[in-house]
Amino acid sequence: MIRKLNYTGRQKIPRCNVEIDVRRDRAGMRTFDIRLHLDRLDLPGKAHIYVEAYHRSGYQRFDFGTLEKMRIPEDMRLTRLSRSAIPLFRIKVVDTSDRHGRILGSVDKIRPQSVDDQPADRQTLLHVEFDDLGNKIWELDLEGDWPTLRLNAGAEEISFIAGADYRFLSLVYPEVVRQILTRILIQDDHTDPECNDDDWPTLWLRLASDLPGMRPPPQTEKAERERWIEDAVEAFAVKYNLLGKFNKSLQEGR
Repeated sequence: MIRKLNYTGRQKIPRCNVEIDVRRDRAGMRTFDIRLHLDRLDLPGKAHIYVEAYHRSGYQRFDFGTLEKMRIPEDMRLTRLSRSAIPLFRIKVVDTSDRHGRILGSVDKIRPQSVDDQPADRQTLLHVEFDDLGNKIWELDLEGDWPTLRLNAGAEEISFIAGADYRFLSLVYPEVVRQILTRILIQDDHTDPECNDDDWPTLWLRLASDLPGMRPPPQTEKAERERWIEDAVEAFAVKYNLLGKFNKSLQEGR
């Protein structure tokens, strides 16, 4: 049974102290390698270290011993997460002498440095996953911890098409941008691109604000925000020359 934890007065663990790589074992199951640099934390040596992997409703905790006697678990397979999932991680240093467990230090939303031996950009704003989507080719998932473009694993050559075919980029990505900004500005009423570097809505607002001809999002009524969103979608298309690339792709027969 997972104990309740008390978050009062916790210390923030620097992100640079954690390095994680996600890979597959010989059976094709996702697992991970981790390098923790926690020796300089001003915390009790007997405090316990927990590493938690999560993706949507999937969650798995690993016990790494204590600060003074760290031990790597023998089994770090992500058996409770989808095989196609690229999880996020959180690290907690916990005082277990308290009945409920008091968190002394933590860091959340750690993204892997590499996935399946391929480098992963720490500032990636849109994850891509392959899954069974029935007859749909793609869908945007905004209910998890990070925006995710889900592609139908049953669609032939979908990985190549999504990564190299400009027709896919031109037709799909403007709508992805529109849906994400609508979620942030209209549904969640979040308009500040400077409030939190670790928050994906803030990073997306910053990206949109930096597009050609754009400015920070308006704080005013819904109609103004909706116009700003459409301006951002157009600016995105201009920056990446989507119409030109779409026409060129047709001419080349790609």
